[in-house]
Amino acid sequence: MSTKTSRARVVQSQMKDGTMVPPSAGRLRIAIVSDAIVGRNGVGTFYLDLIEHLMPFVDSIDLIAPQQERCREMERFSIPMPGDSTQRLALPHGRHVTERLDRMAPNLIIVPTLGAFSYLGLRYAKRNGIPLVIVNHTSFGQLFRLYWSKLVAGPMTWALNRLNRWLMRQADAVVALNAEAYQEASQWDAKLVRVMGTPVAADFLRRPSVRRPGLAQHDGETGIRRTVFVGRLAAEKRVGDLIEAAERFTNCQFAIAGDGPMRDQVESAAQRLPNLQYLGWLSRDQVLGALDESDALVLPSMIESFGTVALEAMARRRYVIVRRDCGIAKWPSISAGLFYIEDDQSFADRFESLRNMDDESLNQIAGKSWNAVTDFNQHTVRVWLQFLIDAARLDEHRVIGQRRVPADQSV
Repeated sequence: MSTKTSRARVVQSQMKDGTMVPPSAGRLRIAIVSDAIVGRNGVGTFYLDLIEHLMPFVDSIDLIAPQQERCREMERFSIPMPGDSTQRLALPHGRHVTERLDRMAPNLIIVPTLGAFSYLGLRYAKRNGIPLVIVNHTSFGQLFRLYWSKLVAGPMTWALNRLNRWLMRQADAVVALNAEAYQEASQWDAKLVRVMGTPVAADFLRRPSVRRPGLAQHDGETGIRRTVFVGRLAAEKRVGDLIEAAERFTNCQFAIAGDGPMRDQVESAAQRLPNLQYLGWLSRDQVLGALDESDALVLPSMIESFGTVALEAMARRRYVIVRRDCGIAKWPSISAGLFYIEDDQSFADRFESLRNMDDESLNQIAGKSWNAVTDFNQHTVRVWLQFLIDAARLDEHRVIGQRRVPADQSV
């Protein structure tokens, strides 16, 4: 994916809220080199959204990553990811990646994953003296402890921590998506560290929000009557919590969207429970539709670095139910309108307390987030632009002598 804009237009550009964009943003030529399949999971969609928002303000931006359907020109071969055959690890043709980078001539390279594509991006940056940004998306240590015994998880976590530390020392700047990742990067002596927000896809903000299904019921009941989960079907996402809730609350509707190692379990539950629907893997446009057809989104994950779909649900003015460890809960301006599952509480127990609340009470809480999403999104894009300008050293005076930028989660 490659984009070009007029340099004159970029210099004159401003945000929708009237904020002028630094003219130096128009000199940014950004290459993102990732091992995440484009549009397939959270990381795979994150950069599509980021590109969409940065595109009007930079000279060019390019995403180099595996596609959903294997591209033989780009990939030598690929294998299913261990533990999740719905995703795959791809080995790129090094020459193809290098030629694309040569054509773009980037002055900043972003590497968001661990893998062969990312290594090529890192190596290209080092060979050509191009500033490098590393993004810390996933806590692999937590995943290892969840899926494997201590005997296996311990050495694997140690090895990955060593690799992550080495990567961050290679980087000119590090992006963390939550405070915990920021602390980790700081401890590993990363040079310029910043906690960054996640932008929401423009369509979720542009399209007029639609009436919630619960408001249209003829029996007079409103509140939360239809709930949807969107994400990877895996143990760390606690998909089983929705199945448990569907078994318990037979007069409410539940939907699960996504793919992953727990797909068979979800499909089996959907066949036996008339109030549980499995939607399969959805495109972004279909995700928007699934949110509009629901009253609430639930994200009961044990591990969630941010939770982009929660932000998308807020943009559609839906109720959002998450655990307090979810990354999005660390941003005060949008966390005030979330509904929380406590550590010692199941989703079903929390749903019990929410499902009969009247719309006025629910809206009074949720409105705090709904009304803040647009401002949060504009602030996020502004911060990303300035951070990338600093990382690319386009405004040298801003970064001289600066090793870390404190986490800014004030919006």
